[in-house]
Amino acid sequence: MRFMKDHQTQKPSHEEWLHWAQVVIDRLTTCVHIYTKPPHRDMFMLDHDRQAKNAKTIDLLHRVHTLTDEVDTPTESLAEVAHHDERVIAGLAVLMAETLERLPELSTDMQALLKSPWHSKCAGRLADELFRGPGGNEPEGIGSGHPENGRLPESLQNLLEREQSGESRRPREALVRGEDEPRRHDETQRRWADKNSQFLRSAGRVD
Repeated sequence: MRFMKDHQTQKPSHEEWLHWAQVVIDRLTTCVHIYTKPPHRDMFMLDHDRQAKNAKTIDLLHRVHTLTDEVDTPTESLAEVAHHDERVIAGLAVLMAETLERLPELSTDMQALLKSPWHSKCAGRLADELFRGPGGNEPEGIGSGHPENGRLPESLQNLLEREQSGESRRPREALVRGEDEPRRHDETQRRWADKNSQFLRSAGRVD
């Protein structure tokens, strides 16, 4: 599994946390699109319930995206960056745990709205990418929403368990190499915001 090869005594790295946060952002964004404009109208879900669930998903998506925005990452010293990273990781641990709790309901709703099973023979490309992961990368698909069925729920559970049981965390690779990784990550975040901010505002997000 991608990013799961670290020694078992190590906590997940800063890069791993950002990777899985971005995966969650991508999957939640898809769910928001589907809640907002269901592809099938002949299935039963009260508009009030759908809108309420969408509002909760948008709120979670917004909080994850805000926490991974590194515009304010300190650059004066490695110690300051490390302290900043630990604060971000602590916040992401809370949000990934919340995501893990939300995934079963999200999967059930998405299966209904897309008229698609989660496990195989998904009903179209959108459902396949959501449930089975982009390009068949199953650790990034939401699957059933339950960790025992693998995919993203299992990935997040493993991430949280390693954070709890790990004894140390390796430093940020880009800082060790002296590269400008935060700037590249900022550019990814800006592209995501440019693509999705207008849609999320129209779907009910309040900036």
